[in-house]
Amino acid sequence: MSKLLRSLVVVGVLLLMVVVPAIAEFDNVLVSDVYYDIYILDALSNLSVISGVPIIADSSVGGFITMEFEDIPLEDALGRICVPFGYTYRYMSDGYYLVGAANVNNPTFSLLSETFVCKTNFVTAETVAKLLSDFYKPFVKVDNTLNTLVVTGSPEMIERISQDISRIDTPIRQVILEVLVIELTDDARRELGTEWQWSGKKEKGDPSSGGLEFVVSALRAKSAIAYNYPAGITSFLLSLKPMVEQGKAKIHANPRIVALDGHQADIFLGQEQSYIVETQSSTGGLTKQRVIIQSGVTLNFLPQISPLGDVTVKVEPEVSQITGFNQDGYPIVSSRRAKTTVRVQDGETFVLGGLVNKFESSSIGKIPLLGDIPLIGKLFRSERIESSETEVIIMITPHIIESEV
Repeated sequence: MSKLLRSLVVVGVLLLMVVVPAIAEFDNVLVSDVYYDIYILDALSNLSVISGVPIIADSSVGGFITMEFEDIPLEDALGRICVPFGYTYRYMSDGYYLVGAANVNNPTFSLLSETFVCKTNFVTAETVAKLLSDFYKPFVKVDNTLNTLVVTGSPEMIERISQDISRIDTPIRQVILEVLVIELTDDARRELGTEWQWSGKKEKGDPSSGGLEFVVSALRAKSAIAYNYPAGITSFLLSLKPMVEQGKAKIHANPRIVALDGHQADIFLGQEQSYIVETQSSTGGLTKQRVIIQSGVTLNFLPQISPLGDVTVKVEPEVSQITGFNQDGYPIVSSRRAKTTVRVQDGETFVLGGLVNKFESSSIGKIPLLGDIPLIGKLFRSERIESSETEVIIMITPHIIESEV
C-alpha cells in the first residue's frame, strides 16, 4: 500500500471517530449483532466497532450476556445490555459513551448521575421519602423546610423514583366533624324522654326522621348499648331548645373541625388558670413550680376513611369544671372523660353518653342567736342536703369532604 493510500486511510479513520459520534447521538445509528454468553466488555467493544462510536466502560462493569440485536438504535442496544446489570450509560461531550454503575461508591458516579428536584403537593416530602423503597434511600435527600425531595442517580432510576413519588403524592381525603356537647339535668332527661336501653343496629336511612338509635360508649357499662330517642334527631334538637332556655340543659360547645384522613385534630374550649405550687425537698429547700389547670371541653379526634366510604373515628372527649377549692386554695376539678373508637357511615351521628356527675349541696336554717347556742342550739336549726345529677351527651357527626382535585 502506497504512503498516500495509508495516509488517506488514517485520515478517514480519524474523521470517522469525530463524525460518527455526532451521528450516533443525533441521527440514531442502527446496530445489529448476536451475543451468546459473551463477556459484557467484549460485547461493548464489538458494539463500538459496529457503530463506530467509542464506548468506554469503567471498572464496575462485568458479567456475561446473551442477546441479539437487529437494526435497533445504538442507545437502545446499550440500554438492553446495561439495565439488567444495574448499569447506566451517558453520552459525554467529548464524543464517547461512558458505561458504569450509578452507585454513590463508584468514582464515575458524578459523571453518570443526574439530579431531579421534586416538590410534593399533597403529602410531606418526609413522608414520601419514608414510603419509598429502602433501595432508593441513598439517592434521595429531603428538605423539610422547602418540602422538597432531591434525587441523584441514573436516568432510569430517576424515572422509576419519579413514578413512585407520583403514586404516593396523592390528595388526602378530609373529614369535617360536627360536635354538639350537651349537659342535661334530671328534669331535662325526664322531659325529653331519653333513657338507656339495649338496642340493635341502626338501619340505614335519613337520620333526621324515624327512630333514632345512636351507637354509644358509656362509662357505666362494658357492653355496647344505644341511646334511643324514638322521635328522631331533628325532634330531639327542637325539644332541647326550651330546655336550654329554662336552664335545664346547657350546650357546652358546638364546634366544627376539619381533619385529614389519619391525622389527629384537637379542640379545647374553656379556661386555663396557672398556679404556683411550692414543694419542700428532703433537704428542706423550697421549689416552685407553675401548674396550669384547664376547665372546659376537650375533644381529641382521629378519623380514618375506609375504601368503602365508612369513617372510623377514635375520639377522646373530656368535660371538666372547677367545683371548689381545697384548704390550700387550689381548685378542685371535676372531670368526665371517655375514650372509644367507632365506625359509622358518612353523615351518620354517634353519641357518647353516660358521663354522669352527681352534686351534693347542704343548707342550714336556724333561728338567730338561739341556733348558735352549744348543745341545745341543734333544736333551733335545721340542715338539708340536696343532691342533683347531670349527664353530658356528646353528639358527633363525621362528613367526608370529597376532593375536587
